Amino acid sequence: MPMMLSLYVTLGIFLLLAARNPSASRSVIAFAAWSSFAHASVMAVMAVHLANERGGLLIAGAVFSVIGAVLIVLAPAKQSGEQASAAGA
Repeated sequence: MPMMLSLYVTLGIFLLLAARNPSASRSVIAFAAWSSFAHASVMAVMAVHLANERGGLLIAGAVFSVIGAVLIVLAPAKQSGEQASAAGA
């Protein structure tokens, strides 16, 4: 628990910094979103194996899924310059 707490506190600080200029920090926002989905997936698998913890794990997994979805929905779209450089690469 302390390890996960330290990881998410650090990620939260970087997300707060990314909120100042979200277009320039798309990768941090994407990392936070996809890591939330990964965490939710692991919790869902754990819920299958740990029947006595199933309710809490599924609720927490749903919360992490919602967080990931909100981050993806609110993430800024690529700017036209970024799309042109990605197409040329």
